[in-house]
Amino acid sequence: MAKLELYRKFTNALAVSVLLSVAWIGYELYFNASDPLNELWRRAWAIPAFWTLLAFFLLVVICILLAPSHNPTRYAYETGDDEEEAISLTGAGVIVAERFGIQIR
Repeated sequence: MAKLELYRKFTNALAVSVLLSVAWIGYELYFNASDPLNELWRRAWAIPAFWTLLAFFLLVVICILLAPSHNPTRYAYETGDDEEEAISLTGAGVIVAERFGIQIR
């Protein structure tokens, strides 16, 4: 459940960044259409700066979500107690190994 929560938070951050990107693209189109002679050059620095800030925002989100903790195994793969699952995975491995001509001893 901890890994699922991590992915949900990251998905939310990506969704916010996509919405901000679409809104900013709209602003860029408006800005470029309303200023064909580049008379507003003093405000034009904000257009490329936004993309840098958005990338920095995503980097900060990733750093916060994947920060080291006192419980490093909270995102580890869970090994199920269900023996059928282990057998089915082993059986699939044997079928794949036979298909490629690998001998299992």
